[in-house]
Amino acid sequence: MGRISSSVLLPYPAARVWAVATSISDLPKWMPEVVDARLMDPTLVAGARAWLKLSAGAAGAEVSGTIRVLDVPHRLEFAGSGGPIGVTVKVTLREDAPGTTSASVEIQLDTPPFLGFIANEAEHRMQAGLPEALERLRALIEAKPA
Repeated sequence: MGRISSSVLLPYPAARVWAVATSISDLPKWMPEVVDARLMDPTLVAGARAWLKLSAGAAGAEVSGTIRVLDVPHRLEFAGSGGPIGVTVKVTLREDAPGTTSASVEIQLDTPPFLGFIANEAEHRMQAGLPEALERLRALIEAKPA
């Protein structure tokens, strides 16, 4: 299965973007195909467990996994699986200039060959929705007090 990715330049400092982009409970508000999300441990740290419920277009998978990388405020990497579906999500922030942050999201779905058609459909839906998702992220950041 391939990877999909997109990025956006945001007129906010990395710390402000980080606070919204890495709020696990807010993922359904902006991340494509995520309909529910929960942090299963008290705090967001490397090794913390998280749970994601994907949409019907992504086979309705329930993905359990861990935060593999947490480099505040630059990089978060989540990896998990739900049944035969493996998911890796990477959020990377780079402050290009004071108050301006480049945010990129990369998603990888791994499935066995017999589920290839479902994975292909989910991948196409996610790729098509990722630029719009980053605009929803922008709106969430704007809605949060500075």
